Amino acid sequence: MSQTVKKLGKYDVDWQHFSLQDFLELRWRLLHDYDAVLPGGEYFGQVRCGDICYDIQIEWLEAEGGEIAAKDSEAPELELFVTMSPFFPHEKEAVNAPYEELVPGMPYDTQRGASLVYARHAFLQMGYEDFQHLAEQDMAGKIAAFPRLQQEAAKMTGFWDRHDAILCRLRQEEEEKGEREDTGE
Repeated sequence: MSQTVKKLGKYDVDWQHFSLQDFLELRWRLLHDYDAVLPGGEYFGQVRCGDICYDIQIEWLEAEGGEIAAKDSEAPELELFVTMSPFFPHEKEAVNAPYEELVPGMPYDTQRGASLVYARHAFLQMGYEDFQHLAEQDMAGKIAAFPRLQQEAAKMTGFWDRHDAILCRLRQEEEEKGEREDTGE
């Protein structure tokens, strides 16, 4: 097992897409430039557990009655939070349409109520290993609470590796197209 993969009960948690460097960049942003965070949030990396991919972002959210809820730009008091939202491959027979934002043919879903949310000030009190431990414990609780997450955490189909490869190819094609336009080819 690599240094980036840790055991979480019967599941493996892969941290290779959220390194110490990613953690330090996120921490720097929260300390020095948090006012400039985009209204829709900013992505910093991900943690994978089987076919679940937890995206790590910073987002402006508002607490309502003890719960955190995303708000539009007219919200009175927004605070910055670090969030981890689970995504996994879409089931063809699912009632709701899947997300297919970046990679055509690779639709995915999320589980409402399964995101992990850390207040900016609390996150800044943690070191990288502390954050990993806390996130893994929270993930274990969320996975145990949702049958669909249990099902996806137990799978290892390579969905996200295929997704990444397609996304990388699309980005490379876009860059090459831009270079051709810049040179007038």
